[in-house]
Amino acid sequence: MALAAAPALGIFLLALALRVLYLYQIRELPFFDHHVGDAEAYIGWAQRIAAGDWLGDRVFYQAPAYPYFLALVQVVAGEGAWKLHAVQAVVGSLSCVAIYAAARLLFSPAVGVVAGLMLALYPPAIFFDGLVQKTGLGLLLTSSLLALLALFQRRPTAISIASCAAILGLLALTRENALVFAPAIPIWIVLRFSEVPARQRAAWVAIFGVGLAAVLLPVGLRNQAVGDTFAITTSQLGTNFYIGNNPEATGVYAPLVPGRHSPRFEGPDATRLAEQALGRSLSKGEVSSYWLGRGLDFAREQPLDWLALFARKLLLTWNALEVPDIEDIQVTADWSWLLRSLLSIFHFGVLAPLAAAGMFFAWSRRPKTAVFTGSVALFYVFARYRFPLVPLLLPFAALALVESVRLLRSRDFEQLAGPLVLFCFSAVIANLSLVEAEPLHAVAYMNLGGIELQEGRLAEAERYLERGEELNPEYADLQLHLGLLRLAQGRPSEAEAHLLRTLQLEPEDPRARRALAITRARREQARQGPGAQEDAPGTPR
Repeated sequence: MALAAAPALGIFLLALALRVLYLYQIRELPFFDHHVGDAEAYIGWAQRIAAGDWLGDRVFYQAPAYPYFLALVQVVAGEGAWKLHAVQAVVGSLSCVAIYAAARLLFSPAVGVVAGLMLALYPPAIFFDGLVQKTGLGLLLTSSLLALLALFQRRPTAISIASCAAILGLLALTRENALVFAPAIPIWIVLRFSEVPARQRAAWVAIFGVGLAAVLLPVGLRNQAVGDTFAITTSQLGTNFYIGNNPEATGVYAPLVPGRHSPRFEGPDATRLAEQALGRSLSKGEVSSYWLGRGLDFAREQPLDWLALFARKLLLTWNALEVPDIEDIQVTADWSWLLRSLLSIFHFGVLAPLAAAGMFFAWSRRPKTAVFTGSVALFYVFARYRFPLVPLLLPFAALALVESVRLLRSRDFEQLAGPLVLFCFSAVIANLSLVEAEPLHAVAYMNLGGIELQEGRLAEAERYLERGEELNPEYADLQLHLGLLRLAQGRPSEAEAHLLRTLQLEPEDPRARRALAITRARREQARQGPGAQEDAPGTPR
């Protein structure tokens, strides 16, 4: 036991040191203590919970586990960016220990150490642990679930399978698509323990079902009580499915209404559009059903287009590119030499081929990974959405490294041939150029510019927004922010040009229309004022 504890402690301390160093390096990054998009929604939700509104008054639209976790952090440690980031660094480091335990139980102590070290060093893991996002909590829960399943496989007991159920329930309240494991685990129990009497296997499956229900049923009853919709996690299944499965979908996220990416818009927009289409008021469950039906209609009416889209999303799920959302790992790397250095040698395009080679060595353990990959590709792909694959792949990747070293030392090159072929093939697939990456980075620069604009730091905002325009001049939101910046700088003529460009790209954007009306009003005031100049300093915002 002491021998197992020593490497676990070493892995934890290394992971924590790297994460603290990374946080120190990005402390000046505007995202460090300013919250945009989901992060803003999570912080606001957590503050309401910490203030006593623990039940809420509407059906969960976003997964609730992470906001409640944030609320707990606020109550125990208080508010503050460094406090929250420090807690999440500890959570991420514990994930490395959980992966060590899982790989040790599944394969060997050596594989466990390598897997733990790989997660400690994996740059996207360090990056996500530094964000106000549910990804880090999801990593700990997924890693813990894998470790508990490995423990159950080694020593099956009622307590271990009940613990698996509880962790899966919490994971489903963090990432809804984790529910794909709800049927997969009982099937695994029945098939994996075929030598065990059927009555015992049935008892384990029953315990698993009761444990899962004990976590999710109260959430369903709560949603029913506050919103007349029995949803055991959230009500956004249908909306998310439609966003990823419609004739205009590309495999990455696009809001239902242009420009309204924030969670505070997405839920109301989904409801409003569904009610307009059906001509009546709808419950949250009916809204979800409406959008799910629209997505399924697309799959049924245009099956070839849907299959092509699904194949593209599947490739994106297994691609080296970390598809950015609000924050961007490549942009953030400009603030951290640690992240930049690690990204140059270790990324998903390396991890996935190593895992494929490892699956060759442990062929019978691959189904869980395939199930989760399919659940990601059914919707749409963000780096943070496919990240839960990482803890499932790491034990296989570590196995590939350990076994390859062993075979090389024994000069057993014949046994290496199959894994090597699979590694090379997977490396080609994982590193295909499927999406032009540079335009995607414009989103992060726009958000950085938006933070600086909101804080009144116009020179910094200009630097970020102009860099974003260089990368993607056809990005409507970026043109809108540039218009607002020029208006704040007292340059209404340029502001009008950017806002007109926004409306060319997104004709229905109401923000651009309002901003354009304000801009034209100020230009008119400037023309009428005695001696006024269009771009005179001090023009009011």
